[in-house]
Amino acid sequence: MLDSSSSNRDLIERARSPQTGTGLERLSRPPIDQHLERIALLMDRSIRIPGTSIRFGLDPVIGLFFPVAGDAIGAIVSAYIVLVSVRYGLPKIVIARMVFNIAADFVVGSIPLVGDAADFVWKVNTRNLRLLNKYASGKRGSFWSDWAWVFLLFGALFLLMFGAFALIYYTIKATGMGLI
Repeated sequence: MLDSSSSNRDLIERARSPQTGTGLERLSRPPIDQHLERIALLMDRSIRIPGTSIRFGLDPVIGLFFPVAGDAIGAIVSAYIVLVSVRYGLPKIVIARMVFNIAADFVVGSIPLVGDAADFVWKVNTRNLRLLNKYASGKRGSFWSDWAWVFLLFGALFLLMFGAFALIYYTIKATGMGLI
């Protein structure tokens, strides 16, 4: 008589073992760096509201206490995730989408109160990590054109951030608040 636990173990082992010679070999994916997972966890999901399943991280908190500057800090941390992700052989369109996610998070997050509420929902680092896990091929590394594309996109993101700071500066200066 077979023991049910041993038959379950056999099924699990057969499911884990690669099937050789049948053309059904599993595609090998490169392991994603654990520190990217930790950064996404810290920035997007590190704090849970007790009694609920709602989670948020430091990104909306920093943006709440330091308007625009906090969103810029969050964008810089998110940009690091994209920079590290390039070496996994992501297609250029995926890299562009990741940078667009960062830009959208910065622009919407910079709007007082509405942006802070959106930051609790729009978890840019988790979205970008999901894109990385989905499209990382591991079959090719990064090429110089990938890095040129990333720096071109980050240049546009930097101009967007610089423009936001310049707009705030000139708005405060024009209103005569005496802060600057």
